[in-house]
Amino acid sequence: MSVIRPVDIRYSFAVATEPITLAEAKAWMQIDFSDWDTLITNELIPAARNESEKASGMLYVQRNVVVTDNKTGQRIYPIGPWVADVTTDETEVANYTYTAGFNNSNPLPQDLHVAMLKRIATDFAYRQNMISVQEQYAQKASISTELKYRADLFV
Repeated sequence: MSVIRPVDIRYSFAVATEPITLAEAKAWMQIDFSDWDTLITNELIPAARNESEKASGMLYVQRNVVVTDNKTGQRIYPIGPWVADVTTDETEVANYTYTAGFNNSNPLPQDLHVAMLKRIATDFAYRQNMISVQEQYAQKASISTELKYRADLFV
């Protein structure tokens, strides 16, 4: 049995600048040495942002969202926060592009910023392959903060 999705949504996971800096992450984790800088910068911060964005349904860094095969009959903006339409033909509802994400005029809310810091710290503390159930709960402790931003849970 295959699931027919009413819409296909795509956006780039890569960003030019992360919403959390290495200095912020290290201060949160109380790390004052540089042994783990590459891991934190290249792995933990992007992974925390990706997971937090998925849970919240929000893009923490502004980028384009491409909606294709939209069968709803109207333009929808499933990933937020909406910034502007890129496809200016407003009659196009099946395939269109819009810009979404937090930016300088609409900054990332503090609770989402802290949720991301918690993910980074927990992922750093439990970075080995085998972890206990309690550690898995600690890794996802930020999800309740993130889910309150989610407009729907099926996209």
